[in-house]
Amino acid sequence: MHSRSRRDFLKILCLLAGGALLRPAWQINAAAGPIPIPPTIMLHSKDRWKLVNILRWLRDNGYNSLTYRQFLDVIQGNAALPDRPIILTIDDVGSSFILPYYMAMVEAVERQGYTGVLGVVTRDSPLKNPDNWATLRGMADRGWQLDTHTTHHHVLPQVKTLDELRAEIVDSAQMIIDGTGQTPTSLIVPYANPYLRGGKFDQRIFDVSTEGNLSFVVGMKEGRFVNPIDHAPYYLGRVGVGMDSTQEGWWITHFNSDEPTPQDNS
Repeated sequence: MHSRSRRDFLKILCLLAGGALLRPAWQINAAAGPIPIPPTIMLHSKDRWKLVNILRWLRDNGYNSLTYRQFLDVIQGNAALPDRPIILTIDDVGSSFILPYYMAMVEAVERQGYTGVLGVVTRDSPLKNPDNWATLRGMADRGWQLDTHTTHHHVLPQVKTLDELRAEIVDSAQMIIDGTGQTPTSLIVPYANPYLRGGKFDQRIFDVSTEGNLSFVVGMKEGRFVNPIDHAPYYLGRVGVGMDSTQEGWWITHFNSDEPTPQDNS
């Protein structure tokens, strides 16, 4: 499932889709084989200064936002991707403390008619911090998807035991359900790192995510295609924020190409 390179997937697309490759990648039907993952931007509070220009570029170029939950519907054959899809993710929203910057970023995204995904670090429970969980519940009610960014934002491949991983992944996902009523779809891996040394996936992360009923594991590098015949959780990649909207636009338009893409931490 996880061993194929982007080059391999592109070769498969050429064989299966044929002339469909002349169309935009997001118009390829799921039945044709591996599905190009929508370009996905990883945002942090430090990126707030660039967000307005990025959103303007997206709007000017006709992009339409969707969430990981909506993308899962596409993989399962229950929905079609919009024209020029984009997934916007904002990481490090904490249940213990929500920086005002995050709310400003959420509002900036909504002003352009977009929505997105919040990666929630669930350090405080709904009982311990009900006010922050009420804010998060409000975000869910406004159409934002809340996904787990773990309980304590640890480097997951360095976590030693399965029980500790369950506390970071399964317990965090359940806390989002308890605190907001929304069921998370994805594990957004802290530091964008689901890899062990040597470039191999830490399979424990995927196994524990399965226990938590999560459909996606989200990292950074690779993860540009998903094959519906494989089993969840699927691995999805993202790009960070460039120097300006021109560089970001290049990364977005080349997201599914065989060109190298930037590496970053989350």
